[in-house]
This record gives sequence, C-alpha cells and structure tokens, in this order.
Amino acid sequence: MEPSAFDKAKMGAAMGGTVGLCIGFVFGSISLIRFGPGNKSPVSLLSQYMLGSAASFGFFMSIGSVVRSEPRLPSPNLKLPVFVKQREE
Repeated sequence: MEPSAFDKAKMGAAMGGTVGLCIGFVFGSISLIRFGPGNKSPVSLLSQYMLGSAASFGFFMSIGSVVRSEPRLPSPNLKLPVFVKQREE
C-alpha cells in the first residue's frame, strides 16, 4: 500500500528538518567565528540559526515531497494488451 499524502509530507518535513539543522549548524558556526556572538550568547545565536534553517527547509521539503509524489509504476510482470494495426489494402 502506498503512503498517504500526509505521510509523505511528514517524511519530507523530517528529512528537510534534519538537513536544515545541519546547514544551520554550519552557517551559524561560520557566522559566530567571523562576526562573534554580539550581545547574545553563542549557544542562543547558534540555535537560532539552526532552528530557522530547519523550519524553512523542512517546510519547503514537505511541500515539495507532496507535489512531486507520483503513483507507483505498473508491475513489470503485468501483461498489457498488444494492439496491432493492420494495413488496409
């Protein structure tokens, strides 16, 4: 049985959130190294980068996984009818 659209959206959000957390960690760390934490604590600033990136990337991944979902391809063992067009003389 094929997963529902809601299941596909949840799966896309989970994958996008995970990738977003990783990207937020990388870019947040680079920002902390280059510019410093400013008036916030480093953990607070890094978590803000990570959560913002995870939320936005997870949102768009969930929408994309539902939009891009296609029905399954027919089974290769399925016998399809063969139509032969005959010439008219």
